Amino acid sequence: MIKIQTTKENIESKGGLLLAGKIAVKAGLRAIKSVFVTNAATVIISIYALMLEGKSTFESTGEKRYSRFFKEAFGLDFVYAKETVRLYLEKMSEDAEGIIKQLRESSVKIIGNAPLHGIWIDNRHYLPVDIDTLALDNSKSNKEGVSRTYRGFDGFHPIMAYVGKEGYMLDCELRPGSQHCQNETPEFIEGVMEQLKRIQKGGRFLFRLDSGNDAWETVKTIASAGKEYYCIIKRNKRRENEEEWLEMARRNGILTEPRKGKKVWVGKTKRVHPQKKDEYIPEMNCVYEVTERKTDRYGYLFLIPEIEVNLWWTNLECSAEKVIELYHNHATSEQFHSELKHDMEIERLPSGKFAVNQIVLAIAMNAYNTLRYLGQESIKAERRVKHRRKRLGKVISDIICIGGKLIKHAGSYIFKIYEKDPMLPVFLRLNAVLDSS
Repeated sequence: MIKIQTTKENIESKGGLLLAGKIAVKAGLRAIKSVFVTNAATVIISIYALMLEGKSTFESTGEKRYSRFFKEAFGLDFVYAKETVRLYLEKMSEDAEGIIKQLRESSVKIIGNAPLHGIWIDNRHYLPVDIDTLALDNSKSNKEGVSRTYRGFDGFHPIMAYVGKEGYMLDCELRPGSQHCQNETPEFIEGVMEQLKRIQKGGRFLFRLDSGNDAWETVKTIASAGKEYYCIIKRNKRRENEEEWLEMARRNGILTEPRKGKKVWVGKTKRVHPQKKDEYIPEMNCVYEVTERKTDRYGYLFLIPEIEVNLWWTNLECSAEKVIELYHNHATSEQFHSELKHDMEIERLPSGKFAVNQIVLAIAMNAYNTLRYLGQESIKAERRVKHRRKRLGKVISDIICIGGKLIKHAGSYIFKIYEKDPMLPVFLRLNAVLDSS
């Protein structure tokens, strides 16, 4: 039977924060300034560090007030009490736009140094940019901006932009729960394009969006941005006749028959946008996938055949089949949402003030990208044919939660890790990468 005793030795269970502290320095988080709070960077880094552990409440800052390791890992002279953190964030919210701008810059620096992979289409390289909204459940609260979301509960409705196959968060914007996903999206896309210029000079970018963003302004924004910008946008059928699409697909589409009683036609056609019939974008095509089912999967006949029509706007020159495959890969962004909400516990935002929660979400973007960076670097040396992505919850448990002992020797601090810890080689390699970059 193991007995439990106390010790005065400095034992730390979150050794991975040492690595995150180095990323924070490189990203410039310690240089963030506010005209209303002198030590704004200390407040922001404290919240950022807690998010790396999967914590997002102001109360959690109190856990670190007397942790020497926490202060040394992030170069902090002190850690504020939870009441002070809340108060200072409310003061900083008076210049929320300026703070968020600095947090966007630091996030771009993290992505700029990270492993970033694109996709190949007909021997041409594209960097995917997946834009999507999600609902954050903040029901039974009186927070500013909380209202009914499309998911049927009260909360917020932020929009996110993820870049690369890894899913780094390029930008985010907190929105009231009742705001339609298309509202202010063209302006958001323009901001994303500016961010892209800072992480990659030249190249091609592929924007993927759902049918909620099928609006003339969205299509026009991407199509007119330049020849390096491409898109796949799920098209909203509105009230178009499915029988007419079936007849057109039978005449012009490529037929496949996945099973008996089910036929699928795919192809491309030219269409004007229903919202702008007097204006035409020559390079924009409408990809269609029309399915006719006369039986179900068990072979039972339908009284009336089922017709399903799926449509997409795109200015890609590849085949219709490839466009449909690429759009289906856009669904991976739902996994990115899940990691943010559940692995990092960024769901119930901590403040009653909307501007404060805007800042908190921007801090979360930096923490998200830090975890993503550590996760992708940790598996970089693994020789695998297929590209992999390490889930953020796994990064927290494997890398952030590595245990050790902090000691002071000859005026400097040393962090000791058990020599047979299975994550030690990965930890040392990550530390070497961060020291050399």
